[in-house]
Amino acid sequence: MDRRRLSFMAAGAVVAMLVAAGTAVAADQAVTIAGFAFSPKTVTVNVGDTVTWTNNDTVTHTATSAGNFDTGSIGGGASKSVTFQTAGTFAYVCSIHSSMTGTVVVRAASGGSTGRSTTPPTDTVPSYGSSNDDSGLTVTLSILGLSLMAGVVIADRRYRPKG
Repeated sequence: MDRRRLSFMAAGAVVAMLVAAGTAVAADQAVTIAGFAFSPKTVTVNVGDTVTWTNNDTVTHTATSAGNFDTGSIGGGASKSVTFQTAGTFAYVCSIHSSMTGTVVVRAASGGSTGRSTTPPTDTVPSYGSSNDDSGLTVTLSILGLSLMAGVVIADRRYRPKG
C-alpha cells in the first residue's frame, strides 16, 4: 500500500474511534421549553451529567429548584445548563410561570448513596442557541469518517496498477 492510502485509512480509523467514544460518553439530557411547558417533564441523569434547558418560546423562562439550582432567565432561543454533582430528586419550576414544573432525578454512581444530597448541583456557563447536545458533533464526525473511507476506496480504484 502506498503512503497516501495508509494516511487516509489511519485518518478514517481515528475519526471512527472519536465517533464511538463521543457516542459512548454523551450522557447529557436536553429539556425543551415550548408552549409554557418543560419536555420531558422528568429527566433522569447520573451524577456528573448535565441537563440543558432550551427555550423555544418567545418569552423568558427559568428552571429553578429552591436551594438546589437556578438557571436564571432563559430568553427565547437561548439555552442554559446545570451539571449535577450529587444524587437526589430535584423538583423545579419556572419562577416566572409557576404552572411550569419539572423534575430532575440524579442517580448516584455505583456504590454511592441514592438519598437526597445536601450539596446542590452546579450551574455551568450558559450556551445560547445551543442544546449542548453532542449529536451534531457525532453526525459531523460520522460524515467525515465516511467521506475519508470513500476517498480511500476511490483512490484505490483510480490509482491501482493495471495489469
